[in-house]
Formats: sequence, structure tokens, C-alpha cells
Amino acid sequence: MTLVEVLVPTKITLFGEHAVVYGIPAIASTIPVYIRIIGKRIDENIVKIRIEKGIQIPSQIFVVKRDENVYEVLGDQNYTKKVLQYIIEALNLCEERLGLNTRSLGYDISIESSLPQGIGLGTSAAISVGITTLCMALNNYIINFEEQKYEIAEISWNVEKRVQGSASPMDTFTISLGGLRYIEPLVPAAHLIDINYEIPLLIGYTNRVGTTAELIRKVKLLREKNENLFNSVLNTIKQIVEKAKDAIKNGDIETLGILMNINHGLLRALGVVNLEHDLLTHILLKAGALGVKTSGAGNGGAFIVLAPSEESLKNLAFVAESLGAKIVAKGIVKEGVKFYIR
Repeated sequence: MTLVEVLVPTKITLFGEHAVVYGIPAIASTIPVYIRIIGKRIDENIVKIRIEKGIQIPSQIFVVKRDENVYEVLGDQNYTKKVLQYIIEALNLCEERLGLNTRSLGYDISIESSLPQGIGLGTSAAISVGITTLCMALNNYIINFEEQKYEIAEISWNVEKRVQGSASPMDTFTISLGGLRYIEPLVPAAHLIDINYEIPLLIGYTNRVGTTAELIRKVKLLREKNENLFNSVLNTIKQIVEKAKDAIKNGDIETLGILMNINHGLLRALGVVNLEHDLLTHILLKAGALGVKTSGAGNGGAFIVLAPSEESLKNLAFVAESLGAKIVAKGIVKEGVKFYIR
């Protein structure tokens, strides 16, 4: 049978996290850190899943009976089931879109990642996008891949909503389409911000406490306590996103750094910045960074650093790692999801 390999980039949020949940635009980009998914169809009504490395799952091989939708796993069952749910929901929604009988055949899938789950780099969305692409390719549905990336983004967004209960389209659309994107969540749309220079960015993460869903609920409770004040914060974030888009287009990285620091301060006001990221921000700014901010849901996890030049990235990376952070990438990429027939 046909073997398909899918290479999926992960992503970073530059501006607008949390506010994007409430319909405010955001800016995100794919980064050169990938999840690799390889799969084929099999003559059994099961899904075999192998986790080659990464994703921090204690068990490594799983078999899901499709007609029973049973997840028999060891270790941290809630956490592991969540990852499996993204895979199975992506297959189910893809096959629904294709009009296929899900009872007829199964899949043999392996997933390789260098990233842990849930750190704010879009790993769940990347799995959803990757599995949807794999399903479409294995079932001979892809004709014009670049155009069909929008369909992949939409299906994957629905996967996120089913598994998480709610989700913005930012992660799945950015990862599917690739590049630096201005996200309009209410449309939804992900407009390319086309630039001809390299933004000197450093991307890393620290340990994170809590899930994205828990942090979104925390912010929602804050909104319920004082909606007028909360809406003022959202409006300020919206202004930051719009000014950041202009600064990116104009190559004004000094203004970009200032806006990044302000956005970080607003995330702190929303209660999603932990002490470790505050310390990291303070020291990296003292070390010469133009801007530093928490990226993603917060309480640890992903962060981004804007350097004054490409040459200064190495020194800032050394400072961040000396504080216990893990650096995963320098800069962003233009490519979205890719697939190959092997």
C-alpha cells in the first residue's frame, strides 16, 4: 500500500494570544521545528499509532479499535488519551469530509517529535493538521495541495474544537498555510505578511504548569469579574497587533520590541505570566534584547526574544539557557505543512 510522509511545522504567537479567543486579531508564524508523521492504510478496522520520540507519552505503541473508539493506555491516561483523541478525531472528520466508510479500513501511523506537548508551540494543532493531511493523501483526495490547505486548516480547527471544547483558528491556519500570518479569527482568515528580511527572533520554552483550557478558563473568570476593564485590555491588545503588523511590514524592529514588551505586560495583567518568565524577561532585556514576551497560553511554556541583530542571537540564547530555558529555534519559516509519497 501507499506510504505517505507528512512534515508539519510548529508555530509561535508573536502578538495577540488570549485576546484571539475573543475575536481580536493576532500575529503568528511557523517556525523551523517539525513533527514528522508517516502512515499507510491497512486491511483492519483499527488505528495503530507509534510514538517514535517526543510528546512525553509513557506508552509508545497504541491500537485503537475504530468501531469501539476505545483507548487502552498506560501511564498518565488523561494526558495520553488527549493526544490520541486529536489523531482519531482528525481521521474521523477527514473521512466524513471525504464521504468514506470509516468501518472499512484502518491506518498504521508513526509520529516523531522533538517537542513536549502543551508548551505553546502548537503541537496539538500540528498533529491535527498532519493527520488530516495524511488522511487526505492516503485516500487520494489531494489534487491542488496549496488550495486544499485551507480545507485542511478548517477540518483541523474543528478537530481542536471537538477535543478542547473551544479553540481559535490561529494555530491550525498558521501551521497549514505557513509563514508569518495576520489572523482574523471571526472570518476566519490568515493573511500572509510578506517580508523580504529576517526577523532576529529566538524561540524557546520553560516548564509549564496547567493546560491551555485551564488558562483560558482563568482568563474568562477574570473577564466575568470586570467585563469593562477586561474589554479595555482587549482593545489595547488589538491596537498592539495592528501597530505590530505595520512595524513588521516597515522593518521597524525597535518598535516591534517595544510592542512585544507591552503585550507581555498585558499578559501579566491577565494573570498568565509566571515568575520564571518574568525573571527571564527582565534578564534578557538587561542582556540587550529589544523585546521579550510569553507566547501562547502562558504560566510558563513558550517565549520569544527579539534581538537587535542576527549576531546577538547567540549571546541571548546562552543567557536564556543559563536560566534553565530550552531554545528550539532561531527565526521563522515561510513553509506550511508538506507531504511526500514514499
